[in-house]
Amino acid sequence: MKKFLLLVVGASCLLLITACSNSSSDNAEGSKLIQVEVKPVQETLQPGRAILIDAHVTQGSENVTDAQEVKFEIWKKDEEQHKTITAAHWQDGVYRIKTIFPGDGTYYVIAHVTARDMHVMPQKELIVGG
Repeated sequence: MKKFLLLVVGASCLLLITACSNSSSDNAEGSKLIQVEVKPVQETLQPGRAILIDAHVTQGSENVTDAQEVKFEIWKKDEEQHKTITAAHWQDGVYRIKTIFPGDGTYYVIAHVTARDMHVMPQKELIVGG
């Protein structure tokens, strides 16, 4: 029974890895992977003030303006509560949100980007206040 359970778990993991992988043979034209750069618009991040955060989505040298979904997951270091904000396409492959960080500290932002049959999740650390 233990061997059977181990086999089922192993097979499930293999299927999950295979389903999430993205090799050039999976893409009809061998297209390049999408790249996402996450960065705040403002240089200084102050608590209690509106902050703009961008995700610039590209594929090779092309801006991706047709992403199916771009969401930002945000949380403060050592806190369990996460919030998710859906981004809108702003211009030239840049997807943007506006948020407010309630207090000083270290925050983490993950951009969940689904575009052109790929999904990437880059993470950025932001220092708010001083």
